[in-house]
Amino acid sequence: MNRQLIFLLFAILLLFSCSKQEEKTYLSQDDFTRLLYDIHLTDGVLTTKNIVNRGKEYRPSFYYNSLYKKYNITPVQFDSCVSFFAQNSALYEKIYESVIDSLNRMETQFRITLKDSLVVRDTVNLWKGRKRVFLGRSRLEDLSFSIPVTEMGIYTIRAKVKRFKDDQSTKPYMKAYFWKEDSLKKSERINFDSIAIKRSDDFVSYETQLEYSDTSFKELRGHIISWNNQDSNFTQRIHLKDIMIFNPQIKRDSLGLDSIVRMKRFLRDDIEDFEEFERPRKYRNIDKPKRIKEIEAPRK
Repeated sequence: MNRQLIFLLFAILLLFSCSKQEEKTYLSQDDFTRLLYDIHLTDGVLTTKNIVNRGKEYRPSFYYNSLYKKYNITPVQFDSCVSFFAQNSALYEKIYESVIDSLNRMETQFRITLKDSLVVRDTVNLWKGRKRVFLGRSRLEDLSFSIPVTEMGIYTIRAKVKRFKDDQSTKPYMKAYFWKEDSLKKSERINFDSIAIKRSDDFVSYETQLEYSDTSFKELRGHIISWNNQDSNFTQRIHLKDIMIFNPQIKRDSLGLDSIVRMKRFLRDDIEDFEEFERPRKYRNIDKPKRIKEIEAPRK
């Protein structure tokens, strides 16, 4: 009798333990969706990078185990999650549609960022002032520009700005416009969208752009940053960097700069002199393979 009672108690305890373990096995739908997203990202990393020879801790199992640890589950529990959600085919399909949509959005953003970086690398910066500026208490700099324009395309004014909390500039903003003077010496403008500069704890990217399609406008004018204070007696603390004005249609090749790399001495922005270096040999003719072949004399 005692033996049967002990067996019954053990069975109840075992059943309770299994039920409790089963509850921990399943993630919520949102967590399971995020885990699948992370797993597919990991799959992509492992198929594009050779990490097998970088040490034991960098083997594929390290990446997947780190995901299990992130979501506080084991590989066995993950398999149970897959089985659990797969029982409802409509729900499982909905989860995977969400995962695929997130992956597509990430890929689109990556392509935009990559294209943008290539555009910046290959185009000419029309801003000739300092690329990094700190507007301090007693330093109200003029960040205006007036650039002759002839090339069609989209012109972009861009800068990373950190506006400190104690800055007293009144409604600072980025502004730009295409300008011309008519036969009566009257000014005309086509305005870009003005961009308000907000206070922030870190640098924030700001840009405004507009297509140049009317060649009767001869200049691109504006201010990287401007403000509406009535006098100059105020505390200003704004930090700007990576200032650029560019049109993707204006490339370095068009200005004969393809074979030159310019580098500021000591990477100091307050020195305007440049040292010129030849482009590295392996990059020298990378954009002109067809031209080289045309020039070569035919082999006999």
